[in-house]
Amino acid sequence: MWYLTLRWQRQRQRQQPAQWRAGAAAQKLPLRPGRRSAVLHSMLALWVSGVLMAGLSAQARAESATAESDALHSGQLVLRDTAQVQAAYRPALMQGSKVHLDISGLVATVRLSQTFRNTSQQFVEGVYGFPLPDEAAVRYMEMTVGERRIVGKVRERAAALAQYTEAKNAGKKAGLVEQQRPNLFTSRLANIAPGDIVSVTLEYVQPVSFVAGVFSLRLPTTITPRYMPGLPLVPGEEPAEAEALTLNAYHGWAMPTDAAPDAQAISPYVHPVPGSDDAPRNPIEITATLDMGMPLASVEAPYHTLALSRRAGVYSMQLAAGVAEMNRDFVLNWQPVTGESPQAALFTEKVGDDYFGLLMLVPPSAPASVKDAIAREMVFVIDTSGSMGGVAIEQARASLARALAQLRPEDHFNVIAFNSHYRRLYPQPVAASSRNLRQARRFVDGLSASGGTEMLPALSAALAPAEPAAEGAARLRQVIFITDGAVGNEAQLFSAILAQLGDTRLFTVGIGSAPNSWFMRRAAEFGRGSHTHIGDIGEVEEKMTQLFVQLSRPAGVNLTVQWPQAVESWPARIPDLYLGEPLSLAVNFGATAPSGEVLVRGKVAGRAWQRRINLGETQTLASHAGVASLWARRKIGSLLDDIVTGRDENEVRAEVLPLALRHQLLSPYTSFVAVEEVIARPAAEALHSIPVPNSPPQGQAPQHFAFPATATTGPAKAWFALLALFLALLVRLVRGGEADHAPSAGK
Repeated sequence: MWYLTLRWQRQRQRQQPAQWRAGAAAQKLPLRPGRRSAVLHSMLALWVSGVLMAGLSAQARAESATAESDALHSGQLVLRDTAQVQAAYRPALMQGSKVHLDISGLVATVRLSQTFRNTSQQFVEGVYGFPLPDEAAVRYMEMTVGERRIVGKVRERAAALAQYTEAKNAGKKAGLVEQQRPNLFTSRLANIAPGDIVSVTLEYVQPVSFVAGVFSLRLPTTITPRYMPGLPLVPGEEPAEAEALTLNAYHGWAMPTDAAPDAQAISPYVHPVPGSDDAPRNPIEITATLDMGMPLASVEAPYHTLALSRRAGVYSMQLAAGVAEMNRDFVLNWQPVTGESPQAALFTEKVGDDYFGLLMLVPPSAPASVKDAIAREMVFVIDTSGSMGGVAIEQARASLARALAQLRPEDHFNVIAFNSHYRRLYPQPVAASSRNLRQARRFVDGLSASGGTEMLPALSAALAPAEPAAEGAARLRQVIFITDGAVGNEAQLFSAILAQLGDTRLFTVGIGSAPNSWFMRRAAEFGRGSHTHIGDIGEVEEKMTQLFVQLSRPAGVNLTVQWPQAVESWPARIPDLYLGEPLSLAVNFGATAPSGEVLVRGKVAGRAWQRRINLGETQTLASHAGVASLWARRKIGSLLDDIVTGRDENEVRAEVLPLALRHQLLSPYTSFVAVEEVIARPAAEALHSIPVPNSPPQGQAPQHFAFPATATTGPAKAWFALLALFLALLVRLVRGGEADHAPSAGK
């Protein structure tokens, strides 16, 4: 019922946007005496109900120890946590993770184990949404029950779901891992018996980032709740994939919309009360080995404390405290000793009869003399939605203030802030004069976080071309987008970027401890820009200064690669490269071992540039496990991008599915499934499906809509229900008042 009401509200908002923005108070719609009386009676009823509810609250608190059966009504099995002063509840299915990173050269092999412990007295099915790096090639899964180990197999997605469902209904233990987004996955475990501990282990490979002389690897551990724009879908309107979600098998807090039809699958709950490293709710252990084959000047994890040791040039590390709360991304940075940074490297792997390679090349930097040659028109877009509440909005304001301070007098700029609506500081970009910059800083200082994340209108406004500059005053147009990327309509936004970009360049700045990095990175790639992440207020000055150095230097453009033999290389369209960014290509050489010279051509600072690379001399490691998986993952990602550019999805699926099955990789069209043949749950025992909450991102203001239903007490729910009933009646009366005052036909 609530989402039908929301649908009516959104339809009405689209029909009368000005009136809705003005608010009900500004409308001053009169009510007839009879309706005034009805409103007064409703208010009196609400007051009486409040008195009754206050009287019942003591009884409800006394009965809360037996709230487990009531919790099942909402799909969330909970247990009383007597250690909490306020008698909070904890999930019946507890989750913890262990991660080991094995890093060698430009490739990391990661093993992630998620352990689920059933502390209830009932058989449960656990549903856990979790993040992974968006470039991760997930290639192995196993389920462990006690001493028994069941290796998962990649199946076509519908077939895997059918096999899992059959096993679940038969009472067998089963595991299913699906991809919802390139950086968001769902793990399902059926028939976990009381007291059982069940683990799901995933293995994936991911490329190591190398920018401006620093190697980096990022491991996301939690999810910032996404905003779902669009109109709610109702039965009969939704597409097939949304219709399959109507029973909310994923326990998502969001309902499907026309912009995010899979909203339930990408909206996992978070714990209503945050944990900490000292008392984690979702604990994680992280260990790593780092073997770069070169001396390193530094190794650091900016958001965690590491215990580090070195032996024979190989670094071993673990979290200093042993465990940490899964409330922020784990980032590992390391920098080679001066003069040791590679300028070109090739890593290869042979699988079957085919040779695969991962090639990295660092183009030269643009000459410093061209740094200030072109005046810029910069549009800053800042996200002030509710998900930015807490430290994120502080980081965003500081980032924008730092950016404004680096503008030059010959530059023009504008600021667009958005949440449920957007507003421009100026109708058109203005000169970066002292007066305008002071006004902009006051505007930025007054920004606060609230409301929804209606990103599309703000993005379209930023990409819309401004008035033409005066003759001889051509300016380089750049949009800097500052956000946590917490939206569910990524494909819609990518399409808008491609359709409206023109000559503009889009640069994204990811904010917060757990941003939607896949969206931020891909938006920048579609926008022919670059992506920067700021996870701590102390990084603002360094990261924004580095970004402005990129913005002021011409990119390497029109890059082409000529191979000495027939190859299949991804990405097929080579992006522009900014200062310090390397060219990274995944290559299938076929049955012929790589040899000969590669010729790379392009333009840097408007001047022709080329580089020849001898594959035999550049080959760093003859056999590097994981390169073939990375090639397949990158090809899958590029094929999926074709959907954004207008290619038929059925054609893309026909290419992606056999590729994912051949390389045994997770994809939108394949899933991992593991089934234990022993029947664990007696037929007479019921199975309760429950969500496993994530930890809320560190420093984020509470997002109450993403809490499990049982985070709200019974009396509070009743209060909300009565309030909703009263508001619905009030809206009905107001509509009646509008109808009474509407001009009749023929007048």
